[in-house]
Amino acid sequence: MILGIGVDVAPIVRVARLVEQHASELQRIFTPGERAFCDRAPGRVRDVRYAAAFAGKEAAMKALGTGWRGDVTWCDIDTASRDERGAIELLGGARRAARHQGISRVLISVSTSRTAAVAAAIAERDGDE
Repeated sequence: MILGIGVDVAPIVRVARLVEQHASELQRIFTPGERAFCDRAPGRVRDVRYAAAFAGKEAAMKALGTGWRGDVTWCDIDTASRDERGAIELLGGARRAARHQGISRVLISVSTSRTAAVAAAIAERDGDE
């Protein structure tokens, strides 16, 4: 059963600027796995990967209905650890918020264009309760 959906568009240039200007603080936004995946790519591909991760996190927060708030941090959503269906790993406050709502998983799908990354997320509960 679907309990929430979320969509986000992240302009690649804007996220690239954020990454460049806040390099020393990236651990507050991106998980180690996300940073490793993004940083393995050169130049523009690196920027696209960071924008995709950012959009995925925003879409997941919207699907959870939490938005970005004190008890749900950016690193509570790990877009680099998707399973074969697209389910991402939720940690900390995001995991607690999901459990509180009966959400079993959050699935994301991300696509990119020349200028932006777009992500869609679906929060699901097992069964048809």
